[in-house]
Amino acid sequence: MHEPVLAEEIMTRTVRKLTVKTRVGDAAEFLLRHGISGAPVVGAHGRPVGVFTMNDLARHVQSKMVETPDRTLERREMPPPDAASPWEGLREAQVGTLMTVGLVTVFQDATVEEVIRSMVSQKIHRVFVISEDMELLGVITTMDVIKWMDRQAAAERRAHPPGQLRTLLD
Repeated sequence: MHEPVLAEEIMTRTVRKLTVKTRVGDAAEFLLRHGISGAPVVGAHGRPVGVFTMNDLARHVQSKMVETPDRTLERREMPPPDAASPWEGLREAQVGTLMTVGLVTVFQDATVEEVIRSMVSQKIHRVFVISEDMELLGVITTMDVIKWMDRQAAAERRAHPPGQLRTLLD
């Protein structure tokens, strides 16, 4: 039986943050520049209040594109020419207006299995790791979990000849 692997062992310690007042255009560039798909959003007092993801941005644009109630698959008419573009004002909007309120968090001593259960049950791609005093310590993304699984599988392959592999979570 293996010792449980803890959240603090697989988390990414550098957590890139946005503020509620960050312009959406700047936030999208920030996410692309850092190669991440989401970041926590901090409020006026520096405390996390939500998360802004590329999915939040996509949902906003999608809602503007399919907002016309008369547009269906059977009636594919374009919206009237005076309808607002889904992009209108988006670049200048503040992240706080599009973000998902709240963060899904785990403590640093949560096991990887608990982290995975949280991600699956909440249908999310990242959980934030916090200390007992609610300080943001790190983030665990689905990619962090996959990298951990890959390291576990490589260790198993080295330790056991083919045909004798055990499951990753034994």
